[in-house]
Amino acid sequence: MKTKLFLCAFLLLISLSEVFACAVCFGERGSKSSESMAIAIWFLLAAVMAVLAGISAFGFHLWRHERMPLEPHQELAEEDLEKYD
Repeated sequence: MKTKLFLCAFLLLISLSEVFACAVCFGERGSKSSESMAIAIWFLLAAVMAVLAGISAFGFHLWRHERMPLEPHQELAEEDLEKYD
């Protein structure tokens, strides 16, 4: 019996938690704080995406340039010189 009473009281408190929430916790649509938080979230999301885009672009650059043949002056610099001794 006590368990059912406790469960009912707990469910009642959970259902009423939105009534007691302030504008910051509940996210009232017209408040300045919720608008500022939305802007901050979008800014941080854009910052993370910019970093990931930079890493991806650098990886693509490395992938594209690894397949290119060496320049003639680099081939001469990397030539095995042991055969000339």
